[in-house]
Amino acid sequence: MKRLLLLAIVAVAPAAAQWRHFGHPSARPTGYFGFGFSTPANPVATRLNEGWNLAGGVGVARGPVGIMVDAMLNNFGFTHDALLRAGARGGSQRYWALTVDPIFHVNERGPVDFYLTGGGGLYSQITKYRASAGGGYDLISSRTICKPGVNGGAGFAYSLGYRSNIKIFAEARYHHMFTRGSGASLIPVTVGVRF
Repeated sequence: MKRLLLLAIVAVAPAAAQWRHFGHPSARPTGYFGFGFSTPANPVATRLNEGWNLAGGVGVARGPVGIMVDAMLNNFGFTHDALLRAGARGGSQRYWALTVDPIFHVNERGPVDFYLTGGGGLYSQITKYRASAGGGYDLISSRTICKPGVNGGAGFAYSLGYRSNIKIFAEARYHHMFTRGSGASLIPVTVGVRF
């Protein structure tokens, strides 16, 4: 009897966790907003410290598949050696992007969802160096570059309830901007809310 009960629990528990809805899903608007930390990847990792990121997007989803228009901003400070080489006392390098990204959900209506996303779009790199002057900092150099780029990543989303479309998510993406030489790469890790 105990074995039969254990077998029934093992067989029914995964099905109960799916929260499946039957019928054809209709298209619905979707979006997200989040923040987190960012890590520069080589070759820019040799001159940048870890930084922070903001990300958000809007789109449309139908069942497990959707398309998002994503925006992100990443801010990094320069390493001490990079500032010495530039002859500056301070500075920052910011990356922003506006991309179009398909998204595929493994279990979009379940309590826990794993998803994959990636795409491409317009990226910008804004570099600023500052030097101390008169008790403050004066801008000594500023340069902005706009180029195409690509991204790809994965994440987990946790539903806040059976009938709720609001989910808490955590994701990591690899972004690469096609600049002169080997390009600029970064990996933001973002935590936030999907709806």
